[in-house]
Amino acid sequence: MIKGGKSYWVKSGSYSISERIFGQFIGFGNMFLLLRIVSKEQFGLWIQFLILATVIEVSRTGLIQNGLIRFLTTSSEEEKPKINTASLFNALALTLIVITLIFTIVEPITAYFYPQYPELVLMFFYYSLTTIALLPYLQFNYILQANLDFKGSFWSSLTHKGMLFIYIFYHYWNGIIIDIFEMSLFLILAASAASIVGYFFVKKYLIFSKSIDWKWVKELFHFGKFTFGTNISTIVYKFTDRTMVGIMVGVDAISIYEVAIRITNLVDIPAISIAAVVFPQNAKNSLKQDKDSIREVYEKSVAAILGLIIPVIFFIYFFAELVIIILGREEYLDSVPILRVTIFFALFVPFALQFGTILDSIGKPKINFRFVILGLILNLIFNYLLIKEYGMMGAVYGTLLTYALMFLIQMSFFYKWYHVRPWKPFTLIPWFYKKLLITILDFLKKK
Repeated sequence: MIKGGKSYWVKSGSYSISERIFGQFIGFGNMFLLLRIVSKEQFGLWIQFLILATVIEVSRTGLIQNGLIRFLTTSSEEEKPKINTASLFNALALTLIVITLIFTIVEPITAYFYPQYPELVLMFFYYSLTTIALLPYLQFNYILQANLDFKGSFWSSLTHKGMLFIYIFYHYWNGIIIDIFEMSLFLILAASAASIVGYFFVKKYLIFSKSIDWKWVKELFHFGKFTFGTNISTIVYKFTDRTMVGIMVGVDAISIYEVAIRITNLVDIPAISIAAVVFPQNAKNSLKQDKDSIREVYEKSVAAILGLIIPVIFFIYFFAELVIIILGREEYLDSVPILRVTIFFALFVPFALQFGTILDSIGKPKINFRFVILGLILNLIFNYLLIKEYGMMGAVYGTLLTYALMFLIQMSFFYKWYHVRPWKPFTLIPWFYKKLLITILDFLKKK
């Protein structure tokens, strides 16, 4: 049986889903406005900057987040201060390493791949300050999630993302030409504000030991190292197509490709949201390695995601031109054939994302890491071969081929380990619609 009760899922899910919805829509809003006030080249350059910045932050999250959540969720009260201190030590150490790497390797990498854009180096020097400002914000959010307090992480995340949107909207509304280099500097202010907001929610959970417990430092590191590798591999996997399009086709092409991907990413909101709720709950179930609970959580969570996204996928496929014109611009109609393929990425994402979430939450990040590495290698090979042959569309087909092949591999292993039936989520979609309708009717009755 799925533990936690109705109140847990409704309350946690509402904040988690709201955070993802606002985050994705704010990110999409940023794109919507930037497409109207910067050139294709400038927008493509900004996307490349965000890709590299995201790789940095996601890798840091991988080493710290899941280990902290898992051990705070499953350990005794007297151990929690030691865990918090050890986690903070690891986060500080990793931040120093990240800053050192920025000042060491960013310049030669930029000179090799983007010699025509030396200004990228300055943007990353600015970003080294952002990583410092992000440290408390991220640490606070992990502790809040471990304590199942999704309200605090919602408001701090909204502050972080919302301030950049306000900055871009101000320039758009007043007709001021936006400088993407100044925008990268503004990220420091956004991260600092989010840290302040997060503190007011997390302070009741901020209990630290007076000394560093090296046992917990090592325990958190060894748990997180595989998730660290997994997260780096996952984000590189995710951005392989766009990065290779930028290198092999051109920065302008990234703009066209990005429009289709951002629209597709909106469809992924339910998958990301449900994963955030499933992780801490399944971490509790993992203590007794309950295979029935693991299978039930997986099949029903994937069914819920599919029930939400399948109608959207069909709508976007049949009305792709209209969607591009409304959300992008007519200048970006070249994105239509790309969108009609990338939208089917969303069918595979729930299976893959919940696969990794389950493995991490039950303490098997090493296995998840191996699967992600395999997917990354396949994606690099398929994208390289097909982009050479078909340009931008090669990236689309290469990534779709990777998703399909990884789906077959992951599901064959999950069937063997936990008797997860890959077809079952599709048969459970009517069950999800029934539950959703009952929930809506109950809500309306209360009103």
